[in-house]
Amino acid sequence: MKNLKVLGMMSGTSGDGIDGALVEFGEDGSFSLLWHAGWPFSTSVRDRIHRLMGQPSLQDALLGHSYVAHLYSEACRDFFSGGRERPDYIAAHGQTILHVPQAEKWDGYQVSGSLQLLNGSLLAQQTGIPVICNFREADMAAEGQGAPLVPFADACFFGHDLSSDRIVLNVGGIANITFLRSENGDVKVVSAFDTGPGNMMMDSLIEQETGGKEHYDRDGQLAASAMPDHKMVKEFLRDPYFSILPPKSTGREKFGKVRMLEVLPGFSSDAGLAEKISTFLEISCCSIVDAIIDPRLGVKFPASLIVAGGGALNLEMMRRLAVKLQGKCEVSTSDEFGVPVMAREAMAFAALGNAFVRGRPANIISATGAKRPVILGQLHPVG
Repeated sequence: MKNLKVLGMMSGTSGDGIDGALVEFGEDGSFSLLWHAGWPFSTSVRDRIHRLMGQPSLQDALLGHSYVAHLYSEACRDFFSGGRERPDYIAAHGQTILHVPQAEKWDGYQVSGSLQLLNGSLLAQQTGIPVICNFREADMAAEGQGAPLVPFADACFFGHDLSSDRIVLNVGGIANITFLRSENGDVKVVSAFDTGPGNMMMDSLIEQETGGKEHYDRDGQLAASAMPDHKMVKEFLRDPYFSILPPKSTGREKFGKVRMLEVLPGFSSDAGLAEKISTFLEISCCSIVDAIIDPRLGVKFPASLIVAGGGALNLEMMRRLAVKLQGKCEVSTSDEFGVPVMAREAMAFAALGNAFVRGRPANIISATGAKRPVILGQLHPVG
């Protein structure tokens, strides 16, 4: 099969915009990033997306599929307007509004689900490009959690020249890691899972305190200016999620704005915004580090830690991670591996789209807990 050019598109749990990355894949597994770009949401769009990620009515959730398709289509128009190369396929994640990976029993049947808003047919018709989407459903049908899906791409992008264990950390709204190891010359995904909160609670607090004028702690400056409340950090880390063995996944419903609001009353009355942000950052850093050094994970130190996502731009987060992992992990960013920190997730969905077209299973069963490898995604042709 010829080389394929796939545009990966991603809008994450932060709900702040759409990232796009055009990647060319060879039959031999080689890849080349041709371009990447971001399309930020306006304030009104952000507000609607966040409402949809709350508790939308059935009608709003239904109409949200078309709404998100229009957003993705507009992002494509913006991406292509500057003369950027067009893809053979679009591999689009859509907007997650609910993720319920733990199966429940309904009338004796095991049920679980993950809902990403995106009308793939509408996006295909509007762009004139075949669309692959709904990547989580097949894994969940195989009794997996439908997440995380990016470990497949991490093995493709970061699995070369492995001389020691390598951890790939993505810090978006939620933080997740992929643990890579070389075995008999091949790269193996030993484990991959969500460690817990990333930026989500910090971003929610910044938005609340600034009336929506600011959306995040730029460069981690606020967090760096105050000490965290270590007692509150310790209390938060008692949450049962952190002690659960992988595979496991989580989302906004667990570590989002609602959780942030539940935590706020625990601060002293004289605690300022900087102390609160510093505390939330410390929670994220500690939960990440605890997951990496947990002896049950089995990382052989010294290892390397590669950081991607918005968290890689938070200088205070990077500093704290380096300090906490001193002597155990050399900390760097994904840029050093040809994967820009803000393009990693979009590139990951491009890799999933490439696997779909080539008929290759792309779920990592050690990560999702699925019973078998399956081909991920559904195709929406133009015609």
